[in-house]
Amino acid sequence: MGKKLGLFSAVSTGIGMIIATSCFISLASGASAVGVPFIAAIVIVCLLNMMAAASVAELNAIMPNLTGGLAQYMLAGLGPLVTIVTMTGGYIISNIFAAPAEGAMFANVMCEFIGHNIPPAVYSVSMTILLVLVNLRGVNMSAALQSVIAAFMVISLLFFGIAGVVGPGDGGVQQEAVLSADLGDILPLTATAFWLFIGSEFIVPLGKDMKNPKRNVPLSMFLCLGIMCVIQVLMVIGFWRYTPWNELGQADSPHILYAVNLLGGVGRYWIIIVAIFAAVSTQNSIIGCVSEICCGMAKIGLLPAVFQKKNRFGAPYVVILLMGGFTILIEATGLSTGSAVQFLILTSSLFWMLTYIVYHINVIVLRKRMRQVPRSFKTPFFPVLQIVGIVGTAYMMFHISTDPATRIRIFALSAVIFAALAIYAVIWVKCKLKVPVLKSAGVRQVMSMENPMYYYVRHNKNKPDSEKKLEICTKL
Repeated sequence: MGKKLGLFSAVSTGIGMIIATSCFISLASGASAVGVPFIAAIVIVCLLNMMAAASVAELNAIMPNLTGGLAQYMLAGLGPLVTIVTMTGGYIISNIFAAPAEGAMFANVMCEFIGHNIPPAVYSVSMTILLVLVNLRGVNMSAALQSVIAAFMVISLLFFGIAGVVGPGDGGVQQEAVLSADLGDILPLTATAFWLFIGSEFIVPLGKDMKNPKRNVPLSMFLCLGIMCVIQVLMVIGFWRYTPWNELGQADSPHILYAVNLLGGVGRYWIIIVAIFAAVSTQNSIIGCVSEICCGMAKIGLLPAVFQKKNRFGAPYVVILLMGGFTILIEATGLSTGSAVQFLILTSSLFWMLTYIVYHINVIVLRKRMRQVPRSFKTPFFPVLQIVGIVGTAYMMFHISTDPATRIRIFALSAVIFAALAIYAVIWVKCKLKVPVLKSAGVRQVMSMENPMYYYVRHNKNKPDSEKKLEICTKL
């Protein structure tokens, strides 16, 4: 695969997935609702997602360097049914809509930056085609792009945040810092703040290509979450000092409004460039990391085997092309700008939260089942962090929308999606895999699936030496 990825590249991937143009909307929405106390919701969610990252890091310590990683952990802990439902809903479905949404936001910014003479779809489709080509060249080229983009975004957003905090005088706006200090108003906004910290676990599939993954996988997840927390907190304070709360909540591009109030014309063009990079970075991370996850699921039989085919650069090209194709189709038809797709993204995001809960449950199950297995990383205070993480994430799920009618619609659609995925999972597991739907696979068996001999034996069961080869494969 060439040169191994360092800590900086790993953190860049995590930040690249977390920073999205939609994050600016979520940050402004929460801040305009309660003011500076929204910082409390930000910190709470950051800590909850660090707990999820810690559980993922422990699972990775038990089964390191697996293709995709995330699906294998669930298969070993809770079986194929739960794995297919949570992974397909939490990552594949949600990101099929998230990628074109970022493309649409990129197109809108480009239209404002360059002009409306070119149709928006041309910008979004062109970006997606470019990123598909980048990811087809392999993980190192993708990580190099992420490193440059992430460094620029982090430096820029830190500057905008710090400048908003230490800027001269009253900052240009005189307004109350606290719109509401009621916990009943602040805590439900953790569901809004959740979108500011999604995606650090996308670092895990890169573990096999990292230098010192035992240290760098957990450390990079914690670092990218911590860096983003600092940036978001500074930005909220900057909003207070430079942007009226009512204008902030109503703006279609609150980040541009803040940057113009802070730095004038220079701020406008600077933040537009940051927004462009954020859209590029997020879609790049989605295409690259989701393709690795799908490849891992195919390797353990949870998706069609064609998804694990790789090109000469080691890139799972079938999944990359499919993800790119779906993204381009939605971008070209203009569906990615509709409110219906935004609603679907919010609905699918419930599965992302559910996935974090499942990670915690996996750690609890495997701690009880495999007490003596060595782990290079263990979550402290077991099982306190897992229980707190489960309860906190479940709370956010039940407060996914502050509007009761919207919340009911989201739950209803989520139930339909969950039922459809469950039916597919049962049929696939029963008819294709021919194994019990709820029986977990052993960790040794899951790890042996990385060996090509495992599949040779499975498809040649009647040959005289098959059992002996299977035993050798399982011990590797």
